[in-house]
Amino acid sequence: MGNLTLNHNEIKRWFADKGDFTHNITYDLNEESVIMDLGGYTGVWAQQMIDKYNPNVYIVEPISSFYNGMVNKFKDNKKVRLLNIGVSNKNKDGVIYLSGDGTSSNIKGDQTVNVKFKDMKTILNEWELDNVDLLQINIEGDEYPLLEHLIETKLINIFRNIQIQFQKLRTLEH
Repeated sequence: MGNLTLNHNEIKRWFADKGDFTHNITYDLNEESVIMDLGGYTGVWAQQMIDKYNPNVYIVEPISSFYNGMVNKFKDNKKVRLLNIGVSNKNKDGVIYLSGDGTSSNIKGDQTVNVKFKDMKTILNEWELDNVDLLQINIEGDEYPLLEHLIETKLINIFRNIQIQFQKLRTLEH
């Protein structure tokens, strides 16, 4: 993997623009749009999108406590659907290491949770989706193999926009 050079002026501009509350929620969307949030965590991004566009929202979150919090948070919004699973490049059982918003299957931690992972085709079929206006991916290092899988299977073509929060690729310490 090559070195990444950060442009400090761009970073400063991101923070000056409050990019987490402006740039990452600005898309050509409306109340008929379909968005997916992979790694929903506590639903902050999804709520921002709901407040701005009132779209149809599909959230995948593997950690039950985070998932249950979103079930409660969005219980009165019939346009929000949730799955309590992980997303992967294949259907499998696995482990996630708990660490707040850095919870990951890639960084070893003291607390583990057994998780059922499903691939994107399975998730899309379950929700009967064949067109998604915006896919938001924040899955703590697993975005790389997922993106490769979407490209290889050509599933990437059903997503009009893709927003990815890339994490530094790290491996488990043994």
